[in-house]
Amino acid sequence: MAEAIPVPLPTQSIGGDGPRVSRIGLGCMGLSGTWNPTEVGPDHRRRAIVAFEAALMAGITLFDHADIYGGGSCEALFKDCLHAVPGARERIVIATKGGIRLGYYSLSAPYLTVCVEESLTRMGIDYIDLYQVHRPDPFTHPSQTAGALNELLRRGLIRAVGVSNYYREQVRALQRYLDVPIRSNQIEISLARLDPIYEGLDGGDGTLDQCMALGMTPLAWGPLGQGVLSGAHPHPAGPERGEALRTEIAYQARQYDASSIQIALAWLLAHPAGIIPLVGSTNPDHIREAAAASHIRLAREDWYRLWVAAWGRQVP
Repeated sequence: MAEAIPVPLPTQSIGGDGPRVSRIGLGCMGLSGTWNPTEVGPDHRRRAIVAFEAALMAGITLFDHADIYGGGSCEALFKDCLHAVPGARERIVIATKGGIRLGYYSLSAPYLTVCVEESLTRMGIDYIDLYQVHRPDPFTHPSQTAGALNELLRRGLIRAVGVSNYYREQVRALQRYLDVPIRSNQIEISLARLDPIYEGLDGGDGTLDQCMALGMTPLAWGPLGQGVLSGAHPHPAGPERGEALRTEIAYQARQYDASSIQIALAWLLAHPAGIIPLVGSTNPDHIREAAAASHIRLAREDWYRLWVAAWGRQVP
């Protein structure tokens, strides 16, 4: 039997000249299916490998982790995934994060170094393609965090630096002390959360504007609104807003011969900042469905129709 060939997806570089990846990434927070590492067994391992193989075959090459996902079990199972597919490590980009401890954050140099070394051990790899500090730590000066990252880069344990959940001034403060450009900012953004779109929009924080100004790539966590877009959870602005948004998404899904999930992802993909949605699923069908969204090209008018429905008002 001929070897199956992965479906090619559109690609882009992370942070301008950073690693090149598929325009859809797999968020691995639920890879083990549990937040209790002691519960992980053979069935969890099989499901993780099936999900990994489905992502590879769908053309996904970016896999996003964090040391706290599954209490470390997601990274540990990823080692099994890599072993199950010979040569996979050379074909993909592995991102992971660190700095969150039980009840507090720590981006101190000693702890961040331990985070990286332990992630490498759990995944059984020699280097991390993109290392992101998970949350800003107000109790650590950014010069100390940057010092640790600079040393980890020098040692070859990480190859690029990113941040996660950082606001504009937090990015600027860390960048001042880093020897390399910050390549990414992993943020929550979806049609159910518009804050990063631009500064001045109902509390908008300007994150995407900064990404474009500095050449950083936004990695979108929660790109499907964490259940809001499907109706599984109420829209924060009320049921009427949620219904109006879902109605518009469904209308465009019919127009583009796509699913509602694909339209919601295509809306993010169309933004000029080069957003990469991180889809968190271990269901092979859902993974394939999400990956196919990267082939949809929304018209400008349709992008704005979705934005208006999500915003709840007309463009002035």
